[in-house]
Amino acid sequence: MKNVIKNEVSFNVTDDKQFASFWNKVFPNHWEDFTFQVLDHFLHPDRNYLDIGSWIGPTLLYAANKSKHSFGIEPDSVAYEALKTNIKLNPELKEKITTVNKALSYKSGTMNLYKRTQFGDSSSSLVRSLSDDFQTVSVSTLKELVSDYKITDLALIKMDIEGGEYLLIPSMQKYLKRYKPPLYLSLHPEFLKSSMKKKCSYFSERKLRKSYIKKVKKLIQSLDMYDYIYSSPSKRIEKSKLLQALLKNDDPIELLFTTTALTLDQR
Repeated sequence: MKNVIKNEVSFNVTDDKQFASFWNKVFPNHWEDFTFQVLDHFLHPDRNYLDIGSWIGPTLLYAANKSKHSFGIEPDSVAYEALKTNIKLNPELKEKITTVNKALSYKSGTMNLYKRTQFGDSSSSLVRSLSDDFQTVSVSTLKELVSDYKITDLALIKMDIEGGEYLLIPSMQKYLKRYKPPLYLSLHPEFLKSSMKKKCSYFSERKLRKSYIKKVKKLIQSLDMYDYIYSSPSKRIEKSKLLQALLKNDDPIELLFTTTALTLDQR
């Protein structure tokens, strides 16, 4: 067992060698600073949190220290077992966390979850990119999830699902329009592009580009209820310029969508 600390929040995790480097070297330093600034700003002990793509628990365990109840969604079987172990090592948080071993997407049933290098490495995805190896996983819609687990009063939704966001976000539009929870979204354009090339290898580059732009536009249109978009604590992206910004970038990007303007504390 290892105790880790982030921004004065501490919790215990397994010393499993597969994840030791992350907990020892990556997590304590400047890993996803913007993510934790968002968590600190929005989470509240009287409100709930939804973590879609919880992996082995770095944001879920952190959030459980700050929110009323935290819901963690993780389909990767290797990551999920590590997540459950990490939660057990924090008995004071156990009753404040609900985990769900499913993927969220536009439909319910089962889908293939593809690895990129190995399962458990935080890059498993419903979109096939580098590897053809997959696990068959249970899949739910957001509507089913919030009904089955009675999820209400969300202070924040965080989503990091390695390219699956392009499938999921459009199916969440009605929910987001009704409740407008702050949404912290990780986008993985390279995953989507790799998947499209594998699936449509007979397409010309021009046709692939056109199809990619269509998917990005659909995602953006599905988030039109949000007036403010931030790519860092101090950098706001105008809605009218979001498409252009996303089409210029193939690197993963984290975006905060809110209905009110804000300035996050910078560390």
